[in-house]
Amino acid sequence: MLYFKWLLKRLIFFRRIMIELYNQIIYEKQSQFILHPTNAHRCPCEAVLFYSLLGRFFFGFKEILSLVSNNKLFKKSISLDGFDKSIDYKSLYKKGDNSYLYPKSPMIQTDNIKIEDTFYEKISRSYFLAHQEEESSRGLTQEWSSISKLYQNIFFSDKTIIRENIENFRGDPKIYNQIFTNNFIYISKEESYNKNYMNAIDLVLDYHKQATRMESLFLASLSESTAGNHLCVNYRGKRLSKELLYHAVVSHDIITHVPNLSKGEREIILDIGAGFGGVARILSFYRENTTQILLDLPETLLLTAYYLKDNFPNKKIALLEDIYPNLDNLDEIIRDYDFILIPPFVLNYLKDKSVDLVMNTTSLGFMSKDYLDYYLKETSRVLKDGGYFYSLNSTKSIDGGVGSYDWDYKKEYLTIAYGFDNRFAYPQWLGKKYKT
Repeated sequence: MLYFKWLLKRLIFFRRIMIELYNQIIYEKQSQFILHPTNAHRCPCEAVLFYSLLGRFFFGFKEILSLVSNNKLFKKSISLDGFDKSIDYKSLYKKGDNSYLYPKSPMIQTDNIKIEDTFYEKISRSYFLAHQEEESSRGLTQEWSSISKLYQNIFFSDKTIIRENIENFRGDPKIYNQIFTNNFIYISKEESYNKNYMNAIDLVLDYHKQATRMESLFLASLSESTAGNHLCVNYRGKRLSKELLYHAVVSHDIITHVPNLSKGEREIILDIGAGFGGVARILSFYRENTTQILLDLPETLLLTAYYLKDNFPNKKIALLEDIYPNLDNLDEIIRDYDFILIPPFVLNYLKDKSVDLVMNTTSLGFMSKDYLDYYLKETSRVLKDGGYFYSLNSTKSIDGGVGSYDWDYKKEYLTIAYGFDNRFAYPQWLGKKYKT
């Protein structure tokens, strides 16, 4: 009897060792949990388990078999917007389940937001006001003139915003492909289901791969916004896209390496070339006591205003119309808002050494030297001593753009972080402004 009990314990121990070995093979290190000493229970929540290289191989192979066998060999883990049955996320998160993170991440939208007509009217007025000011102060370049005509044809009818087009700017390929050149659009109804599903497998594998550099809970909390009616991949109770993962890389760099800069008061972030606000959205969840000043062309700010309002109906969003009467005293009202959307000319009104972090992704390197020098000079001017400058830009100069290796920095920066983990194969550089 004594030998039997001893042997039974050894078998239980051996079983636990085998499960630990299996976990080490298929999961990233941060997804490996201490097992129960007798039952060897693994972590039940799939949302925080991310696959290693071998695990990703097995997952991809399983998903291909499930696709070709039409769910007969294995059940598919992925569903596609526009092809599969729509997921009711509100019902899904009424109670917890092992297959998704519970409680629900605030990034997962479950309620339809009704944006009032008055806000759209403010967007329209701010756009034409910004256009008028920019045209009088700098003049329209040939490229900007062509962008302006394109946007006005798509989003306006006699200076009245076409709400349907704004609210479908990411879901309608005819709109998206005209206004964006980054090829981020993911699911296309013009392609077959099988081709879309194979691309979805690649996306999910990339999602798991990100766990080699990002925290698992950060990844598990991510979900793409419904604003713009973007068709997404649904996986583990969240919406994924290629663009979301790119925005996650930038956001994670900042969240990880930039400390909360202003103790007891709002920190100020200036994003030069903010786009429609994908990075700003993620940062807002992790840096709540922050004012984000989002600078871009008036055309892009049309989309930014709608996108942020749809995601944050209760946050204070300032458009140009809101701040225009107080530009000379802009520093006095900045901290009253969560987001301030500004066209380029407003940058001149920001006070010296008033910003904690300046960031730019994939646009400074494509500007003419005159514009680049202007923004680098302004970055140095508005950034506090000890403040941070984040850049994700090409290093090599091309026709029509100056790579970061040829930038004329007006101040010295101490490199705090350097990555190379984005889809553009550009360096992710973070520098701290050195006080001379």
